[in-house]
Amino acid sequence: MRLRIEYQDHNDSFGDLLPRTGEVLAIPACSDSTHRWHVLRLDEPLAYEARLYDRFLIASRWVGCEIGEPRTVTVFILLVPSSHPPIMDGFSCKDFLHVAWGGAQVLP
Repeated sequence: MRLRIEYQDHNDSFGDLLPRTGEVLAIPACSDSTHRWHVLRLDEPLAYEARLYDRFLIASRWVGCEIGEPRTVTVFILLVPSSHPPIMDGFSCKDFLHVAWGGAQVLP
């Protein structure tokens, strides 16, 4: 599934780096959150606060709204450093920087 992530709120300086597009690689189970987290590989990496990121972890902010619906879904955006290994079941979302809230829209 391909997504476009746009800025919504929480960090205006990060908002200048959006929108971004990418592909969902996995939906791993998180050890410390009930949210359904998606690993999104970005088409183009981004630099934020002197670090390079090539993936986002995103999850719907609203109960009953799922990423992948036809409408835009409001999501949490967590940054995954380019140097981080693949994210597997049992990961902790506390290990990643929650940088902003965004909107996830499915691309054709």
